[in-house]
Amino acid sequence: MLRSSESGIFEALRMKEFLLSVLVAAAVLTEMAGCAQIKKPASQVRAAAVGLRFDQVGWVSLYAGEPCTPQIMFDFDGTRSTVSLAAARRETDILTAAANKNQRVHILGRWRRGGQSNCSYVQVTSAELSR
Repeated sequence: MLRSSESGIFEALRMKEFLLSVLVAAAVLTEMAGCAQIKKPASQVRAAAVGLRFDQVGWVSLYAGEPCTPQIMFDFDGTRSTVSLAAARRETDILTAAANKNQRVHILGRWRRGGQSNCSYVQVTSAELSR
């Protein structure tokens, strides 16, 4: 009779150990998935000749991912395409506020080319909130 009760206790302890192992494994996998970086699809940049003017109204977001040049900090979604933006401190403050509040902005700038052959972006010369 003691054997059967010892066997039942042993089985219960094994089941608890198994469930604990499964719970720990699930927690570890969940943590690993939370740390995974989300890859953003490449921007559809409409290449333009270096030095041409850029003048559009649209929305900005903080650049997610690896830019082709370190100056790029924003994505601009305009009516024609998505463009990478680089900006000086004053414009960066305006663009960051617009991105955080999902506000439209009017961007003036010049097309520039980064170090890589397929790296085009706009150097912002003026940014203002738009209605």
